[in-house]
Amino acid sequence: MQSFTPGPFDHERLEAFAVAREALRLGDRVTRAIPRGYGTLADQTRRALLSAYLQTAEAASRTGADRRARLRCARAEAGEAAAALEAAALLGLADPERVREARDLLARLCAMLKKLA
Repeated sequence: MQSFTPGPFDHERLEAFAVAREALRLGDRVTRAIPRGYGTLADQTRRALLSAYLQTAEAASRTGADRRARLRCARAEAGEAAAALEAAALLGLADPERVREARDLLARLCAMLKKLA
């Protein structure tokens, strides 16, 4: 994982955010390799990865039920991103090893978000 120096924002002190950041980075590398003609899959994957990342950040500065709702949304988006990456691998559109790396991070993120919620 890339190192990152925490700053003044709540999400920068959250380990789940660091995992979401790395999943976004790795997942984006996978989607960039998806061939033309499958732009919808690449776009959906990127949107789910980005949403998991941003929802995790937003949840960090919320409290109570609002925080839990954002964490659940982030977890759902991480699950969607994992399924989209799996679809790319199943269709032979992406390197299975890179997909596995990103999916492992997304699984870790889902577990962390579930515990936080």
